[in-house]
Amino acid sequence: MSQLDPSAVIVAGGSHAHDFAATASALASVLRHHGMSVDIIDDPDDAWRSMTERTQPYGLLAVNGLRFRMTHARYDVLRPRWGYRTPPAADTALDRHLAAGGAVLSTHTGCICFDDWDRWSALLGRKWSWDEQHLSWHPERGPLTIEPTPGNGTPFGIVDEIYTDMIAMDAVDVMASCNEQPVVWRRTQGTSRIGVTTVGHDVDTYENPSYRALLDRLVLWLAGA
Repeated sequence: MSQLDPSAVIVAGGSHAHDFAATASALASVLRHHGMSVDIIDDPDDAWRSMTERTQPYGLLAVNGLRFRMTHARYDVLRPRWGYRTPPAADTALDRHLAAGGAVLSTHTGCICFDDWDRWSALLGRKWSWDEQHLSWHPERGPLTIEPTPGNGTPFGIVDEIYTDMIAMDAVDVMASCNEQPVVWRRTQGTSRIGVTTVGHDVDTYENPSYRALLDRLVLWLAGA
C-alpha cells in the first residue's frame, strides 16, 4: 500500500441470509494481496473500541456485515439478537480514522448498516431507505450483468443481488452499474477515500476474475495508487 498505513479492520458479522465469515475471509484475502495486515472483528462495538485505543490508526476501515435497528415487523424474531443501535463511540472512532486520512470500504450489506447513523450514509454517498414512500430493495439473487464505466473493465456476468432505489446523498464516481443502478463507486471526503461495492453476497462473486479485477482497482485507489 503506497500511502495508507498498511493495516485494515473489517467489521463483519450480522444477521440472517449471509455467510459473513466466508465473505470477510474473501475480502481479507484481497486486502492481504495488496500488502495489508487485516483484523476481522464481528462486534461493531469492539471495532469502535479498537479503532479508538489503537496506537496507530488503521489505514482502512471496511464494513462487511449487517447491523441495523431492524424496526420493521418482519424482523421481530431477529431483533432481540441482531438489532443494533449505533453508539456515540462510533463517531469517536470515525473522527479519529478520518482525521488520519484513513480510507473506508463498504461491501454488499455495509450500505444497509447503521440506519440510525446518517453520517455513515453521507460518507458513502448513497443511503438505503426504509421509508415506505421510497423503499430501497433488491430482487432475489440471480444472474446479473455488471457494466464497468470506461477504463474500469468490460461487461461481465455474476450471480448476486442488485441493490435498487437507494437515495443519493452526495456526488459519487460510478465505477460500475447494473440495470442503471450504481453497484461500485468511489468518492472522497477531505483527505479520505471512500469506496462502495453493493455486490459480494457470497464468495462466488469474489472468485469471479472480472469482479476481482474491478475490486483490485478500487482497493488500489483507496490505497492512494
